[in-house]
Amino acid sequence: MELGNQDLTVALFEQFPIRRTWQDGEWWYSVVDMMGALTASPNARRYWSNLKRDMRDEEKIDVYSLGVRILKMPDSIGRMQKTDCANTQMLLRLIQSVKSPNAEPFKQWLADVGAQVIEDAEEHQLRADYRLKLHRFDGELHELVSYRGIVTPEQHQALTDANYAGLYGVASEQALIQQRHLPFTGKPPEFMGSEEMGINIFQRTQAAARIKERDLHGSPDINAAAEDVGVEIRLTLERLGRPMPEDLPQHKLLSRGDWVPEEELALSDWDNSDEGNEDNGESPPPIVRTRR
Repeated sequence: MELGNQDLTVALFEQFPIRRTWQDGEWWYSVVDMMGALTASPNARRYWSNLKRDMRDEEKIDVYSLGVRILKMPDSIGRMQKTDCANTQMLLRLIQSVKSPNAEPFKQWLADVGAQVIEDAEEHQLRADYRLKLHRFDGELHELVSYRGIVTPEQHQALTDANYAGLYGVASEQALIQQRHLPFTGKPPEFMGSEEMGINIFQRTQAAARIKERDLHGSPDINAAAEDVGVEIRLTLERLGRPMPEDLPQHKLLSRGDWVPEEELALSDWDNSDEGNEDNGESPPPIVRTRR
């Protein structure tokens, strides 16, 4: 579960874990955790209870009328319990009532988290756009070779292996899956970022161009051309000082519903992607370290 997923995560402010949940298009944070981070109180729950009372009695402010919500979050042993939560706007208001030297750093932390949410959303959209492009260029490559002696599923898989072999320095698609610790039934593009997919798009288009230019036929020549193009792209990346494709960050699985146009969802594709890859089991919320 990554930043932007509509689920539970834990973010870190300094050494303090702060639980949060994605609701209605924004993060909602545990107010108790926030109080612990701001005040370093040994009993953050009591501190928050007292602050609510003081705000009601002294400032005539009811935090729930202000916008604080009661949402379920996991406690220290993983049980889902109701707790007070606030979005960024509410947290900034609550900070005004807390006398703490951490107030300003915490405000900056909230700004950083907000910027990261925007950045992640932009990358998600780029991934979806590039995934569709890669799907189509890969399909065009396979359609091209289907008139040049690549007919059986095994021959098409051998071409897929050659595409990855040259670009990643591996023996096959399955070797790449193992190298990157992807689900056994997964497909590498579903976990790529936009930069990595862009590299793969370039490889597919240039492999197709070389096959047409040299009028290649048959698995040996076509696969060799696809692999050679990948090797040349690796050498170019090295000269540019860019990371190799296998060293680029991996991302949360990009489901077909994220990138396949609605009218095409029912159509088959060359990848024969398996929607059953996603893990629906319960697990503790992961820690996400936000950039400072």
